[in-house]
Amino acid sequence: MLRVLMITREYPPFVVGGVATHTYYLTKYLRKMGIYVKVVSFGDPKLSTEDTVFIEPRSSIISKETTSIAGDIRVPLDIVRYTNFVKNVLKEEQFDTVHVQEPYVAGFISFEHKVTTIHDTSYGEIKGYMKYLDSSSLKRIAFYIAMGYTLEFASILTSKIIINPSIDVAWEMIKVYRVPKEKIRVIPNGVEEPPSNEPSRDAAREILGIPNDHFIVFTTAQHVGRKRIDTLIRAAKILKNKGVKGFKIIIGGKGPLTPHLKNFATKLQVNDIVEFTSWVPKEKLPLYYRATDVFVITSEYEAGPITMLEAGIRSIPIIISDIPSGFAMIAKNGVDCLKFKLGDPNDLAEKMIMLMNDRRLWKKLALGAKIFASAFTWERIARSTMKIYRDSRLIE
Repeated sequence: MLRVLMITREYPPFVVGGVATHTYYLTKYLRKMGIYVKVVSFGDPKLSTEDTVFIEPRSSIISKETTSIAGDIRVPLDIVRYTNFVKNVLKEEQFDTVHVQEPYVAGFISFEHKVTTIHDTSYGEIKGYMKYLDSSSLKRIAFYIAMGYTLEFASILTSKIIINPSIDVAWEMIKVYRVPKEKIRVIPNGVEEPPSNEPSRDAAREILGIPNDHFIVFTTAQHVGRKRIDTLIRAAKILKNKGVKGFKIIIGGKGPLTPHLKNFATKLQVNDIVEFTSWVPKEKLPLYYRATDVFVITSEYEAGPITMLEAGIRSIPIIISDIPSGFAMIAKNGVDCLKFKLGDPNDLAEKMIMLMNDRRLWKKLALGAKIFASAFTWERIARSTMKIYRDSRLIE
């Protein structure tokens, strides 16, 4: 039996972003294939099991909230503690492959058959945060400059193979980090086919208290600058000014910009049509997808949002910014989704009105989203990953 040590900063129920979801489902389907996977992550040690070990954080390393300076400056110490813990695990147990899910926690861990997934890069993150120079963005930029690049280069040097979730991130690896092409593999995020007993649209709306006659627009993401959630709030104001009735925008997630976004919605006087739900628990998220008429992604930098697949697999039409990145780069406009000009609330509002008024287009995009998402099953992603584990053992 192939034995894999999965190293990650976050893992359910301690979810910060998409990496936790990616790691959870990849681990689940690798185990289904008969591979032994042991996971090490930050979290509450009381929830540890034989094959999932949580290390208590003493810093802000898995915090979703606006963090204190005291919590931030302890992040390097947590990384050192984490590194030492993993090294001890490798001494005490036998593994065939080490798979790192984020370079920031395992750059200095050496193993003969080490594979690292770099979901996005310090280079890409800094480009996004440079446009929003608030205190939170400045702290993140400082981290990426002070530690991010170093840990990424360390991970590249100590890994046999680098996995990227999209072609554009692979391009950054090649052009910015000078990683040889032959060392890179592209494996996208995946999605799980929803169970047949998920509630219907009407049942989900009844559970969530959403009126059946409303057109619901949903998004969920970490509230940071590069997600550009303000664009959706601006679009809500445009719809309201146009006299559009019977719609509601639900914004899930949380982050450093949450207070700003709420204040912005108040300033634009759209609190009656924009609802903030905070982070939606994993078990409750399908209800929101089922109750939704359209799922919106406003980001300016995305390697491959799992939420796009989760909504699409449930036949929810997608509106996404026209960024040359991740799934947005390969999805066909007017077939798999509708694309709007990045940062343009007028264009976004226009696309939302199109789906509100054109049922034939809505059905076409619902089918397109389903077909698109169905190409990225976790079973397929797990098989591709298992092949890489084998490849890493053949490379000398």
